[in-house]
Amino acid sequence: MMRPVLLCQGFHQAFIDRSSALFSESAAMRRSTCEALVRHARYSGWTVVHSFLDTESMRAAGAASIQNFAPLPSEPYFRQKGLSAFSNPAFERVMAQHDMTPIFLASFAGIGVISATLLDAIERRFMLSIVTDAAADSPQGGISECRRLAAIETLARSCDSAVTCSDLMTLAATPIASSPRHLLSQARGGA
Repeated sequence: MMRPVLLCQGFHQAFIDRSSALFSESAAMRRSTCEALVRHARYSGWTVVHSFLDTESMRAAGAASIQNFAPLPSEPYFRQKGLSAFSNPAFERVMAQHDMTPIFLASFAGIGVISATLLDAIERRFMLSIVTDAAADSPQGGISECRRLAAIETLARSCDSAVTCSDLMTLAATPIASSPRHLLSQARGGA
């Protein structure tokens, strides 16, 4: 039996602080949804793993974790220097222990980081799904935040790797015996 993994990526205070150069409206708006998801995962006995961005811009903005998202003593956390969480070899080793376990990514780190992590997970044959309403970005390069969020969701759907918080909240606190797609089909009332 498997317990899901919740991968919390980029839950930095700078993304929800309106005075920060890295402020993201969607991160600020989705914070409470993400807090509920983290509480649910912890209460249900899921494995919760944290990946914090370790970039020059993040260090300049302050790398503090958002209150209520800091790792518990039992939760592994990693510093991510590259685009993908898998750029950290220690992260990859820990995730290898969760082979064939559903992994759900909640991330405020933006389309580049979210996409790189998803594609690296697929390449390594991990069952990673993006929690689309627990993902955030900010406007960059003349592309609005809304369009960047739509691109994240489009990528997740095109890889059959999109779920929502409400999908995950319906999962019981019991171990999982099948793939996340089968579970989500059942949660939505499918066969």
